[in-house]
Amino acid sequence: MKFFHKSETPNLKRNFFSEDKEKIKEIPKMLIVTSGSRNGNHLVWSLLDGNTNIPYIPGEDRLLSQIFIRNLKNHKKFEFELQKKKSNFLRKLSGMRFDKWKKLHKKKFNLKKWAGKQKLKDIPILEFPNIIHKVNYENYKKEINNGFKKLKKLNFFQIFKLYLNAIKKLSPIKKNTHYKYSYAQSGLRREILYLLQNKADLKVVVPIRRFETFYFSKIMGFYGSTKITKRHISWAWDHWHHKTNDYIVLKKKFPKNIIFVLFEDLENISSREKAMKKLLKKLNLKFEKINLTPTIFKKKVIPNSSFFVRRKKGLVISHFKKDLIFPKNKIPKKYFSILKKIKRLSY
Repeated sequence: MKFFHKSETPNLKRNFFSEDKEKIKEIPKMLIVTSGSRNGNHLVWSLLDGNTNIPYIPGEDRLLSQIFIRNLKNHKKFEFELQKKKSNFLRKLSGMRFDKWKKLHKKKFNLKKWAGKQKLKDIPILEFPNIIHKVNYENYKKEINNGFKKLKKLNFFQIFKLYLNAIKKLSPIKKNTHYKYSYAQSGLRREILYLLQNKADLKVVVPIRRFETFYFSKIMGFYGSTKITKRHISWAWDHWHHKTNDYIVLKKKFPKNIIFVLFEDLENISSREKAMKKLLKKLNLKFEKINLTPTIFKKKVIPNSSFFVRRKKGLVISHFKKDLIFPKNKIPKKYFSILKKIKRLSY
């Protein structure tokens, strides 16, 4: 199978990625939650949030993907900015072009936008529409600043290890967790491949959603529409197919590290407990009752749905998802064979 993200992968033979890469396996046990956007990333990590053996995830962070993207576009510019701007440069990678955690800390954001409810070029600050959670930005900033000063080398291993320690400081600390680090971001594939090729002690949870409902969520989130058009189908299919295909490639290559979970099993309250027990067993963790409730820092959240809109009196649903049915005759032919593979590889 073709790995679509290969064409968007920087030269990993360059010193930044190759130096100290043998030390990646020494980073303590990590958990990463990733998937194609609108596939249930937020649902998964919010259900794992309260588990006593997983560090809190403060929200989705873009540093990991930005390291790869910027090295692909212009590795010399990336290295120059890293050396010149140092820890300030790293913090701004969290939101692609800005310090996401600083904006959340200072509450500088649009309340009408959250993850899944933003335009194509927007980077959301809010994770969920009903809650503004408090992060310990000063501890995070201090950890990066002090850690950066101690670095003797500027390479991927050193930067990533430093950042894992820093991002952990944003959240309340859990003691003696089975996983020492946790991280979430949609779309990580080349990054996961690189980490696992270098024998990272890593489990990756990948939720995958059926295309029929993914379509409406994706289109509503980015275009504010639920219309079924050739242009939208083609755009949504490319997003779903390319990312899903790459995760299947990763799952086959690293079957013990990659865990597929079906979005519909978690979204449905009646099947959620069974699905979470299966997932936690794969993670070598015990099921806890709190794993049935989506939370962030143990505070209950509502879904980051594309279908919520904020009115003066609060949140309302703009469209009823159950009334939206994607016509079978417009589903791409490849879809059903891919869906069979997903079901066979899940849990």
